[in-house]
Amino acid sequence: MILFKIKPCATLLPVFFALGIFTLTATAQTRILRMVTYNLGADINGITAPQPGLIAPPGDPNNYAAGGVLEGIGEELLNGNAQPIDILALQETTSNPATVSPIANALNAFYGGPRLFTNSTYQATESGNFAASGNGPNAIVFNTRTVQLLASVPVDPPGGTSQLGSTSGEYREVMRYQFAPAGVATNGANTFYIYVSHFKSGTGTTNEGYRNGEAQIIRNNAATLSATARILYVGDFNTGVAAEAMYVTLTTAGSNPALDPVNPTGNTNLVWDSNSVLDVKTFSPTAIHYRDDYQMMTTNVYFGTAGGLKFISGTYHVFGNNGSIAYLGNVTAAGNTALSNKLATNGPVFIAAAQLFLDLTNASDHLPVVADFTIPLPAPRISNFSFSGNNLTLAVTNGVTNAVYNVLMSTDLTTGLTNWTSVATNIATGGNFIFTATNVVSSAAARRFYLLTVK
Repeated sequence: MILFKIKPCATLLPVFFALGIFTLTATAQTRILRMVTYNLGADINGITAPQPGLIAPPGDPNNYAAGGVLEGIGEELLNGNAQPIDILALQETTSNPATVSPIANALNAFYGGPRLFTNSTYQATESGNFAASGNGPNAIVFNTRTVQLLASVPVDPPGGTSQLGSTSGEYREVMRYQFAPAGVATNGANTFYIYVSHFKSGTGTTNEGYRNGEAQIIRNNAATLSATARILYVGDFNTGVAAEAMYVTLTTAGSNPALDPVNPTGNTNLVWDSNSVLDVKTFSPTAIHYRDDYQMMTTNVYFGTAGGLKFISGTYHVFGNNGSIAYLGNVTAAGNTALSNKLATNGPVFIAAAQLFLDLTNASDHLPVVADFTIPLPAPRISNFSFSGNNLTLAVTNGVTNAVYNVLMSTDLTTGLTNWTSVATNIATGGNFIFTATNVVSSAAARRFYLLTVK
């Protein structure tokens, strides 16, 4: 008897073959997506390119094969899973050519995949339509193997970009990006949106009013989307006070409200800019004391309403800060355990925790916020199989274009999956494809079990 199973991520799809009888059962599969928001500080005091430590070590800033903070995020184990960044939302860039494209190119150099990472071609702007001041425009970088960018939509105040600034409260053009899983047909269920924002900084009622003006613009725009839209609201919000008007505007009931994973009940009495609740603080790596950076989301994402993007509970965190360093402390402090026993090689080299802490202090004056999500994919089916000598050929339908498929083999069905042997690898050229595993069939073996896995 030969037993096949399809294993997408952690979901098993059994397919049984016995004495020429073919039966198939299949369930939905999912893909894990790693989302990051990061204020780069790349448009302050003349800085325009990615700063040392972001994509290469500070002491060797052109050695992209050695990696930096962004590649280190791909090493981090969340619920036992380490994977490269899928979507990177950026604030304080200078421009796509100066800051953003070099990041995508460096990620490609590290992971060895030309055009694996790219960025939206839309060039966002800011107050005065001048992209080289005011701490720079928002942008996005993404992994084309895992997601496809459907749209890049500027969210401007009424009257357009001429109204950016004190008139509206929106100083840097908010961007709304629409994504879907790569390699599959898009539909209303598998698409999702990301609003990338950088709210006005500063204390006092005037600046709070500016931030609330931008929040109202975002909520008004989100209200034009479907009531079931899956939305992330991310960026540098420049507040650590839940009672501030902009926070309340984003999270209040209505069409597509935001939910803060750190405060899912919406308690407006919380303050994160004090010397407590250290693990949520993102500013700054050398003197941690403010919570500025957020990943909020609609309730259907947070609570995992079936059928679309779903937040993986327990994965939201500040990279490099788990609260083990003191208030106003440096992430390089000896007692920082944020990355202890939480890193796995996921590229050409392993970047140690000590190096990543050093990278963080050079790459930006903020720390990145990271979270993992799942997105549903169509369940592939084996429509036919055949043998030719020692080779096994599978005809697969409903697959994921450009996804990497593996055939694993074991002589014992009870063996843990980590001990199954990889016997073939293939990249799907389309939704329907033929997969031949060579020299995997043996008449001398009493039985062998095979799994078709997709990354």
